[in-house]
Amino acid sequence: MREHGAIIVNGIQTGTTQNCPHCNSHFVVASNGTLAEARRSGLGDLARPRVWCRKCDRLTCGRPGCDPAVACIPSEARLEHVEGKKTRYDDDIDRLKARGAPLL
Repeated sequence: MREHGAIIVNGIQTGTTQNCPHCNSHFVVASNGTLAEARRSGLGDLARPRVWCRKCDRLTCGRPGCDPAVACIPSEARLEHVEGKKTRYDDDIDRLKARGAPLL
């Protein structure tokens, strides 16, 4: 798996990040045991389990708005929808909003 970013402390890489294809944010890639430790150490809600999207064939950040079980909506389509443009994902976006999940 290719890393999209890194966490560097005092010149040493201490973590790896991936870019979410649905919301375009970066998230920490870690095992479940490491996530529990990260949650205790102050990351809190930022330390979420990663979720694989079969349609994108990539990891997502695990936020409720990026859940592939609800819909696979690319970040570019989300931005176009906010700008008022019609996209082929409008029905999926409406379903996402009905669940109360944030779009961006």
